[in-house]
Amino acid sequence: MDPGGPVSRAPRTVLALLALLAGSLLLAAPVRKPPAVPARAGILNVQALAPFLEALRRLERPEPEGRVRILQFGDSHTAADFWSGRIRQRLQARFGDGGPGFLAPGKPWRGYPHDGARFLAGQGWPAQSLRSGDCDGLVGLAGASVSPRPGELFKVKASFGPFRVFLLGPEPAMVNAWLAPADGEAAALAAAEPAALAPVAFDPIQPGAVLATYGLPGLPGLPEPGAAGPRILSLALPDGVRLLGVDLLSGRPGVVYDELGLNGGQLLDLERWNPGLRAALLQKVQPDLLVLAYGTNDMELDAQARAEFPARARQLLGTLRGAEATPILVVGPLDRLGRKARQRAGLKAGAAWVTQALKEACAASGCAFWDARQAMGGYGSILKWRRAGLAQKDLVHLTGPGYQRLGDQLADALLNACDQKPPAAGQGVPLATAAPHPGKAPVRRRPKPRRVP
Repeated sequence: MDPGGPVSRAPRTVLALLALLAGSLLLAAPVRKPPAVPARAGILNVQALAPFLEALRRLERPEPEGRVRILQFGDSHTAADFWSGRIRQRLQARFGDGGPGFLAPGKPWRGYPHDGARFLAGQGWPAQSLRSGDCDGLVGLAGASVSPRPGELFKVKASFGPFRVFLLGPEPAMVNAWLAPADGEAAALAAAEPAALAPVAFDPIQPGAVLATYGLPGLPGLPEPGAAGPRILSLALPDGVRLLGVDLLSGRPGVVYDELGLNGGQLLDLERWNPGLRAALLQKVQPDLLVLAYGTNDMELDAQARAEFPARARQLLGTLRGAEATPILVVGPLDRLGRKARQRAGLKAGAAWVTQALKEACAASGCAFWDARQAMGGYGSILKWRRAGLAQKDLVHLTGPGYQRLGDQLADALLNACDQKPPAAGQGVPLATAAPHPGKAPVRRRPKPRRVP
């Protein structure tokens, strides 16, 4: 039989038709892939971060000393600690782990998380925050404070060495503290005598309000923590005080990255923070960089608030920089559409307005700026992120993997800026690109947020 004849060609024709059908089915099937990262998602006015970047470089010397501290203030995007947690992981993987950092007291709102720490007691205590209508401004770094319930302990589990406790009350008072390994904690706590801690520093804030700091530089009567492993800190607090937070450090050189987000937060909420208390707390933690990640809620301000926003934002940035000229990185809003079509034109205009206002405030105040919406792909990109499983159904918030992706993009921009030669004075406004960095840490496995169908 002729091998090229019609009988031998028939199977080939059938196979070709089957291959074509399979290919069409593959094309019709939805394929989830992450949206492409824009070619340029960098840091504007990056030279404003020069002292911070140099501090990072010092951590890579043969004998590093000290720590580099970053405070990220923000709204609900920050408060979940997926975004900030990913940046923390990336920076600590390269420069060293300085510890969990500052923890808001006792979960002051539902769902407050912190990667690397777990609250065991003291949750649900009466709280106030900068978002409370009756807030008096006497809050901690996370914008919140809680009032301990009589007879109840505050307990937190984490891996740490040195620690500090910040209380606000009418006068300095003694605090009873227990420190025990995480395994067998109940037996160790029952057998141990508490260490009575006196404040190592106190700062009058206003009549009837004194900031008392416990823990560092020494912990008399308290056993020294081991070299590694989680432990539990338990505190019995006096009546009539507010717990502003605890600060957990590793005692080793490295990066401390603090998550200080408030659900619904706006940039100008920071104006409500008591200026004396804010200055005292910032002096105690001595940040090397402030990250201000706002805009999602600011884009809906009314006309009068918008008119006042630029001048107030400039003044706030100048105040936060202070006499020490602390570097500040302002992060613009993420892309946001909202679920209702009638919202979209207003949100688009609001996002453009607030992004430009923040850029101008940074230029006037000597601060750096990173455009999160541009990093996502620009206006409307959240629809692509949603289809890729990186954004939630509300088209405002991201999923856990989405926040980790955005964290990688900002971490890439910071690491690439660190690796570049420091710009000379008068070089203009360099841009640190955010191409994937070769030192990227592996993606952390975290509990997957509830997917919205």
